[in-house]
Amino acid sequence: MKEARREGIRYGLRHIAFNPAEPMTDEQLASFAERICAELSADPSRMTLVIHQKDGSTHGHLLLPEWQDDHVLSSRFSWQRLEKIARLEEIQLGHALVAGRHDNAIAKALRADGNHDAADRIAALAPEDRSTRPVAAYTSQARRMTERQNFDLSTARREIVKFWQVSDNDLTAFRQFLVTRNWHMRSGDRTDRRRDAHIIETQDGTLIGSFTRLTKVRTKDFRELLEKEAAIHAATDLRPVARRLKRSDLRRQQRASATQAEQDLLWAEPSLLSEQQKQRLAERAQAEVKAIQKHLPSIVSPLYPEKLSEGFQIYLKDWKREIQAARAVLNTRHPLEKRYGPESPLDIQTHCILQMMQDGWKKLRHANHAVLQARKDLNDLATQKWAFSKQRKISEAEKQLQQTLAQLAEILRYVVEFILYHLGLSSRKPASLQIPIPMEREMSRQHYLESRQDLLQTLLSERTRRNWIKDRCREAEQQHARLIEKWYVERQPEKDRAEAHIAALLDVAQPRKALPDTVRNTIRDLKKKGQLRQSLDAIAAFNARGLVVPTSHMPNSSRSIGRHHNPEPG
Repeated sequence: MKEARREGIRYGLRHIAFNPAEPMTDEQLASFAERICAELSADPSRMTLVIHQKDGSTHGHLLLPEWQDDHVLSSRFSWQRLEKIARLEEIQLGHALVAGRHDNAIAKALRADGNHDAADRIAALAPEDRSTRPVAAYTSQARRMTERQNFDLSTARREIVKFWQVSDNDLTAFRQFLVTRNWHMRSGDRTDRRRDAHIIETQDGTLIGSFTRLTKVRTKDFRELLEKEAAIHAATDLRPVARRLKRSDLRRQQRASATQAEQDLLWAEPSLLSEQQKQRLAERAQAEVKAIQKHLPSIVSPLYPEKLSEGFQIYLKDWKREIQAARAVLNTRHPLEKRYGPESPLDIQTHCILQMMQDGWKKLRHANHAVLQARKDLNDLATQKWAFSKQRKISEAEKQLQQTLAQLAEILRYVVEFILYHLGLSSRKPASLQIPIPMEREMSRQHYLESRQDLLQTLLSERTRRNWIKDRCREAEQQHARLIEKWYVERQPEKDRAEAHIAALLDVAQPRKALPDTVRNTIRDLKKKGQLRQSLDAIAAFNARGLVVPTSHMPNSSRSIGRHHNPEPG
């Protein structure tokens, strides 16, 4: 979700649920999820797949992040594409094929890919009458809500359909049938273009569904039914309503008769048509051509580069590469900086180091205990008066004490250097432990230990050891913060150049209205020739004269490359 907010994306996650009618293994479900990732241009390593059973049926839930490091998750015709890979999975596993709403489109796409066998099998699922294609009677969200409330939505839908059939398209009678089940129909809560939608719900407010979705009544017809119902319950004078309905019926009949007459002319033998009839057909053809041209898109999306001119395709490719490189500079972060989420608290960092160094603490305690024992043995020998070979034993005890002191110093050195290296307070990797200590290093280790007696006592105590490590963690955080701040300061000129370059690229993509027509035409011609660098130079040369408002003063929402108003040069 933080990635989505950073990139200006509305949604952070996409949830895709798939529930096979026949059993599938976990490996098959995981393989199917990876095919979904490949279809939607998602990284499989970043997917979350939950496989579980409910009511004896195994199904999966797939979660994909909308931001895929360098692009947004594909959503173009996603429903049709998901239906396609579901049908292909059913064919591969030998399951019964499930009829969908887009079977003809899926078969056409498969034939284009050369998969004619699968296309023929899926095309056989599509009904000849397009009006009988599968349509959801209620949304998946409504079905989940009613399941949680122990409400049988499918049974309720069948009863509502039966009520509508029995009521003979009479809303008043239909409402009376609903009352017998403690249901009612009311206007929905939407205020947009579907503000006339009506919903059916139970007495306690549980939503069953939309009237038009459940009964398959067209919205236009439902509005007429509402008008008729309102006219019946309105004032006693129904003559204005009757006249309006009569005019509406008359216009409908006239349109139907005119359409039928034109259809008859289309199927008639051309030699039998009069000049006037031929003229009518020609006018009708011209009107249809104009209507089609009116609904044709006046722009060409960069998603279809093959429809653009060759030069503009080169320009568009260079433009994308340049702006991606500039944005990569802006999004680059220091290696020490965590990309997402808060920093770990000092207590948690301290606990992790204590756990990681458990073996080191144990060795340090044992080495300190060995030193104390060797010193005790030496003192005991020194207090003896008549010991045999006393001097030789004292010499051996002193040598043992020196060795244990050197080992304690070596362990203390390794523990301290490892912690400082792990926290980044030292750039030198700690040398490995050398036990026993060579004789030539014993003196240096003893001097090391003598100069760090306070540190040794601090690390031997569990309470003071924790405080010392916590102080080092705080010192490391402060040092990292200084390094990161210095790194950002040093990179600021590069970021400023990247921001200026992005602003220039956006200026070229959609020249501002403040530019003179000559400059705008020059930039347009250069873009059609694929000359991005020359276009940037033209913008820079004009801005250098101080005649255009700087880009930073322009609203960001007006900067876009999503349109190219003419796919052909000129």
